This record gives sequence, structure tokens and C-alpha cells, in this order.
Amino acid sequence: MTYDGSSKAKGLKLYLDGKEMKTNVETDNLYKDIIFHNYEDYIYSEPIEPGLQIGARWRGKGIGGATVDDIVVFEKELSALEVGQVSGSAQDWTWLQKNVAELSESERSDLKAYYLSMQSKAYRNALAELEEVRTTQADSIDPIKEIMVMKEMEKPRPAFILERGQYDVYGEEVSANTPEEIFEMTDKYPKNRLGLAQWLMDKKNPLTARVAVNRYWQNFFGKGIVETTEDFGNQGSLPSHPKLLDWLATTFMESNWDLKSLNKMIVMSNTYQQRSFATEQLREVDPENRLLARGPAQRLSGEALRDNALVASGLINRKIGGESVKPYQPPGLWRMNNAKYERDTGDKLYRRSLYTYWKRSSPNPTLATFDSPGREVCTTRRQETNTPLQALVMLNDPTFVEASRVLGEMMASQQTPEKGIAEAYLRLTGKKVSTSELTVLLNLFEAEKEKFTTNTKKADGWLTAGEYTLASNDNLPTVAAHAVVANTIMNSDATITKR
Repeated sequence: MTYDGSSKAKGLKLYLDGKEMKTNVETDNLYKDIIFHNYEDYIYSEPIEPGLQIGARWRGKGIGGATVDDIVVFEKELSALEVGQVSGSAQDWTWLQKNVAELSESERSDLKAYYLSMQSKAYRNALAELEEVRTTQADSIDPIKEIMVMKEMEKPRPAFILERGQYDVYGEEVSANTPEEIFEMTDKYPKNRLGLAQWLMDKKNPLTARVAVNRYWQNFFGKGIVETTEDFGNQGSLPSHPKLLDWLATTFMESNWDLKSLNKMIVMSNTYQQRSFATEQLREVDPENRLLARGPAQRLSGEALRDNALVASGLINRKIGGESVKPYQPPGLWRMNNAKYERDTGDKLYRRSLYTYWKRSSPNPTLATFDSPGREVCTTRRQETNTPLQALVMLNDPTFVEASRVLGEMMASQQTPEKGIAEAYLRLTGKKVSTSELTVLLNLFEAEKEKFTTNTKKADGWLTAGEYTLASNDNLPTVAAHAVVANTIMNSDATITKR
């Protein structure tokens, strides 16, 4: 086997008994280092497998029934003549005695390759320069983070019905198509992923727009018009308001699939803007609000609760896009996977929950406690629970305690405690504090301030959790007392429930 270092399949040649074997290249997409490295090290400094193994590779089982007799590794790419000599096989070398005019094209090519390899200093220097350039290119490409993108194969792979679901028992061969019962795929669409996308968005397709508007409706009301948002089939629920679903779907398509317009229409509707309060009689008749006789009431998701705290405190990092980040989490959770969690620092800690690093076998505990899906399967309806663990997270998680401290610092800078509490309440809940609520919170502030003034060590937890440091060390008991008030508001129904 010879290889020219080009990272291309055509640069590999196989020989048997000194003669080159004909090969057919089916896939040639190598452009990075072929050696496995530690995934966590983006510098790729330490490989986790040796550079050369004979018979098997890393987790490979090897070549059964074979014996490796002799291995010789050369420091250069051998030419065909050199391979023939190394093989030791009986070959006809008489053609080397021919005159130049008598040589065939392949014989000339073999001699030229041998001359360049062994005699041409300029050629060897050019190869050395090329190797240096290739190494520089590989080193610059390897650290670049990527995402997987699918593309069509030049020649589609045959697909078969698997008998009894067994992967190695092929049945009838099938081709790409769509269910005719929904909407027949005409010949104007290609039978590939582009054609499938066009079929999905065709205005004659009765399903796509209905599914889309139903899911956005669920985002605002907690339940879709069809409650089983993941299933519009025979096993799913019937729509509570079929004409409304049809009208929303038609309007959505006619607006050229304008999501902003759809969302605006829903939130500005009288149905959405109703009070969520319900009488006992109405709760008995319609406990799940399927009749839409009142406004929605639902707890915010774990992501929304965390982001709301970051926004209200002003800690939020509004950067869009980029790599995932590793916020606060208890130490040692990744040890079960023999991995080490290295928490990020600085403004990375305050990025939106959307960018939180996800490890399926050990998900972020804050989000998991608030019913964040495990992502093993696609989830259109999230479970919603109310557990003591959720209250524990809101009261003790460094993100929420840190946000409370920042709010406490802001509240302490106001002219009066009343103004500070009113400002924090508005930031966290989106509404003005009532007189009765302000009285309760003000009494709490006075009690906490007295406690922290008497014993300053009791305020340490509120003042040190997280990376954020206070701008001034003056009046720490007041800041800590305000932080307790801010955390109380953060854990109130007015904050955690959307009504």
C-alpha cells in the first residue's frame, strides 16, 4: 500500500505481488486528521489511539482467520518500480533494457515516477514544501467546530422493508414517496428532501399549516386546539374548535407563512387577553379551559424562569449564536461518565438557557428539575409538574441567588425601600406591585435587615454566591435584605406563573 499524503482516496494505491490493483473510489470526503483525539480538547493535543495499528483499528474486531507475517514501513511513497522490487515476486524486468523509443506509455510513466522519487532534488524539495502546507492546513481546520449537514447521495442507496424489523432480513425494495391519503406527491416535485419540503409547504397540503398553528397556539394557551399536538391521526384528539383551526391555518398560509403576524394575532385577541380567573362553577364545567372561557394560566418553563431572572437582574448576555456554554451546576455530576465538568466563567455564565451545554446522560440539573425533555425523542408537549425540588432550585441555585443579589444592589440604590421593591417586582413579574403585596415585602425587608445587621455572617450566602461581585462593600446588610426580598418575589406565583 502506498499513500501520497494528499488526504484523498485517489492518493492511496494497493498492490498485490508487486502489481497495482484497480480500485474504484466511491466516497472521498476526508479533510481532517484521521486519528481520534480527546473530544473535550479542541486543541487536539493528545490522541487517544496510536497512529498505526495492524489488523484492527481502535474498537475494530480485526481480520478474522488472518495472520500478519511481515510489516515494513518506508519513509516515502514508493514508486511502482520500487514496489515491484520490494515484493520479491518473479517479474519480467527485461523491458528495462529497451530503447527509449520502444517503451510503452505505462513503462515511461513508471520510469518517470522512479526518477522523480529517487533522483530529482527539486521534486523532493517541492514535496517537502507541500507537506508543510498540508500540515498547516490540517492544523488550522481541526479546531474548527462543526455541525452535521445532510446532503443527497449521488446514487441513492437502495431501501428495503425489513422483515419483522430485522436489520439484515431484506424484504420488498421501496422508494421515496409520501402518503397519498394526505396529499399525493405529483411529478413536479423531485423525490428527494427538497421535493419533500416543497410537498410539505404546498397550499394543497391539509396538514402542515394546521400542525404549525396548533403548536403556536399551545405555546400561548398551554394546550393546542388539538390537544395531542404530536398526533393529528386517528389516535389523536379531535379539535375543540375545528373552524377556528381551519381559519388560523388558512390565514397563516395566505400571510405567506408569517410567524410574527400569527403570534401577534393570537396575543392581541380577546380570547388570549381574558383574565385567567375562573369561578367554581366554570372550573366544574371546564376544568382544562377547553372552551376558552378564560385566559391561560401556566407555569413558565425552566429555561424561561432562568432567563427571566437574568433579564430582570440585567445579567443576561444577549449574544446570539455561538458555541454552547457550561453554567453553574453541582460538582461531580459527570463522574458517572468518567468526565469532568469545567464550568465557564465571565459573561458565558449569563447566556440564555438555549445555549446551555447538553449532555444526554447527565443533563443540566436546573433545567431537568423543571421537566426539560431528555431529547431521546422529539417532544412537542412538555410535561408540567410542581415539585418541592423546583422550589429548592429557585431558592438555592447560584444563578437565582446571584440574580437576587444584583437586584438587591439595584434596590438598595433607590431613594426608598418602597421604590426599590416596586422596581424589582415590575422587572420580575411584568406588573405593578399592589399595596398589600408591598406592605408584606416591606415588612420582610425590615426583618431581614435587622437580622443581617445583628449578625453579618448570616448574609454571606446572599453576598458571595456566583461570580458577580458588588460594586461597593458599603451597607451590605441592606443589600442582603433586598436580595432576600428579590428572591421572594422571584419564587412567588406572580413570577413563576403566566396568567
